[in-house]
Amino acid sequence: MNPALARHLQTLGLERAPFPPTPDAAAWFQTARLETERVEAAHCLRTRAGFVLLTGEIGTGKSTFLRRLLGALGGEGMVTSLVFNTFLQGPDLLAAVLRDFGLEARGTPAADIDTLNRFLVKQWRAQVTCVLMIDDAQNLTLESLELLRLLTNLETGQEKLLQIVLAGQPELRDNLEQPGIRQLTSRICKHVQLDVLAADEVQRYVHYRLDAAGNPSPGIRLRADAAQALHRASGGNPRRIHQIMDRCLYGLYALPAHARVIDPALVRTAAAEAGARPLARRLRRARPSLATAASLTGALAATVLFLALRGTDSRAEDTPPTPVPAQSSGPSTRADDADWNACLRRLGQADVQVQAVTDTWLAQVPTRDGLCLRQLAGGWQAGWRTRLRAEDFLAAQDQHARVRAVQALLHAEGLYAGTLDGLYGPRMRAAIAHFQQRSGLPASGAPDPATLFLFDTLLAAPAATSSTSPETQHHGNG
Repeated sequence: MNPALARHLQTLGLERAPFPPTPDAAAWFQTARLETERVEAAHCLRTRAGFVLLTGEIGTGKSTFLRRLLGALGGEGMVTSLVFNTFLQGPDLLAAVLRDFGLEARGTPAADIDTLNRFLVKQWRAQVTCVLMIDDAQNLTLESLELLRLLTNLETGQEKLLQIVLAGQPELRDNLEQPGIRQLTSRICKHVQLDVLAADEVQRYVHYRLDAAGNPSPGIRLRADAAQALHRASGGNPRRIHQIMDRCLYGLYALPAHARVIDPALVRTAAAEAGARPLARRLRRARPSLATAASLTGALAATVLFLALRGTDSRAEDTPPTPVPAQSSGPSTRADDADWNACLRRLGQADVQVQAVTDTWLAQVPTRDGLCLRQLAGGWQAGWRTRLRAEDFLAAQDQHARVRAVQALLHAEGLYAGTLDGLYGPRMRAAIAHFQQRSGLPASGAPDPATLFLFDTLLAAPAATSSTSPETQHHGNG
């Protein structure tokens, strides 16, 4: 790490940069929808169902999603090739794919395809699935897309030998609609569309990133009205949020720990310095327009300007909201925030899930052990870590014990009538959807984090002796 950056983070009490300019799969902000999309994409690749398309505007996390997907596919039974340099076209692109699979290019497309085919057949016989991931695929020419179509023709007669993931900006969809490659487009089995963050997700996103970077207690906090200003300034684009928040941190540099509260004035100043502009409001799932990434300028030069403008902003805007008494139904107090952060740290930083939950979901939880919980305005927020993972539902056939246990649980609940084979198929998916509907969750049928926590606690319930262990935390006004 750069020594100057290390000193800066140490002054703020942080262990790592919370808002880096590069993809950061280690601190994945996981919503139920994103996790569902990732699990379904991994399932399509593992079952060799076709190829996956991933699109999204600049800065919405496509490269991070690919890295998380790559992590889900890691381990025995999977070989992956990840190509970032799509300025290579045609034969050069094919040679790059071969090199990433550990093969030697022979100099002509026909010879290279033959080499790749022999390799894929060998892997198929060993029951190994081969996946090719191409980032920034909107740069691919028609010639290169036609080459990919030829690669999708490599098959055994029953299965495709090569699974492909194409990730790119929205114009990639337009490129794939060209009549000359409609055979390639017809083989898309899953289309993941990444969108910007909604207004109510921005504050949770910022606090999650700070906590993942080791934010102390009391630590850096983003006021609710500042989160609204941040959403307006960034349009909900994660990369722009990082640019603005990085400058906000420098605005807190000279303040004592208890005063490191980000207000709307600091957000507006940081946004102006970062060159961020609001994106046009649009409905989710609508086709986004092409955005231009804002340039990242030096942040240290803005420190004095940040601090000066903080002192000249209106008194009412600089005054933090008054904490709500504990017996009210309003938002949690700062003391509750400290307890909440301490509870999350006890769970550990790896694979901790944090998301909003409903009263119906809470009623299904047999024990609060291992659950961090606080009441916010309009609902509950929960944090947990489970032994079950979404990847367990896509594991090799000799590793299905956990899924069989879930099937037995669903069978006991009268939701699953199939064989306890540990396979995540249509019958299992329908049973999970019924379980989710009964539990106040979106009935997607996918093993999302909130569903996995319920499975985990229900499976462990017979061994649970108390719901008030030291790990049980209920923070807030409930």
